[in-house]
Amino acid sequence: MNILFVIAMKKEANEIIKHYTLEKQKENFYKKNNISLIITDVGRNNVTKTLLELTKTYNMEDSIIINIGLVGSNNLNIGSIIEINKNYGYHFDLTPFGDKLYHTTNSPYKLNTINELKQIDCYTSDGFVQQTNIKETCVFDMELNAITLFPHKKIHSIKIVSDTLDASKYNKFNYDKAIQESLEISDKIISSYQK
Repeated sequence: MNILFVIAMKKEANEIIKHYTLEKQKENFYKKNNISLIITDVGRNNVTKTLLELTKTYNMEDSIIINIGLVGSNNLNIGSIIEINKNYGYHFDLTPFGDKLYHTTNSPYKLNTINELKQIDCYTSDGFVQQTNIKETCVFDMELNAITLFPHKKIHSIKIVSDTLDASKYNKFNYDKAIQESLEISDKIISSYQK
C-alpha cells in the first residue's frame, strides 16, 4: 500500500514532511518507505501539470491519496477541521446549455472518509470564492477536483477552514494546532489500511 500526500503549498507540507520524516527526492517530492508527498502549488492547472509529471515515474494507481489543505467556507468557523464527503467543480455555469449548474468532469466525486470528522462537500474553484448562492454548509478550494481526475485506489481529503467568504479573518486561528489535528486524522487513515 502506497500513501501519496498531495499538498498545494509548502506551508501546508512542512509539518507533514516532518511528522513522517520524509526525505527530499527531487524538487517538491518527498518520500520515505511507502509514504510520499508532492507539493503541486496552488490551483487546478498546477495540480494537473505536477501530477502528470509525477505519473511518469510514480504509479499512482496503487496509491491512497491524502489531500490536506486550507479552504474557505460559507458557514463554518475559521479553524474548523473537516473531511470532504463529495467534491464538485465550481467554475462553469452550464445552465444556459441545459446542464446542471457547475457540472464538470468527475463532479460530483464521492471521496473516501473514515468518519472521524464532520463531513462537508467541497467546491473546487479557479479562484477565491467571495460570494456564492450555495446555502448548505460547504467549503471552497482550488485543487481537489483536479486531483480526483488522476488514477488512484482511494482519495481522502482533510481540510482546515482558514477564511470565510469575506476573507477578513484569514489566519485568525491557530494553524499549528489545526495541522497537528489534521496529522492525527491522517495517521488514522493510514493505519486503517494497514490492518
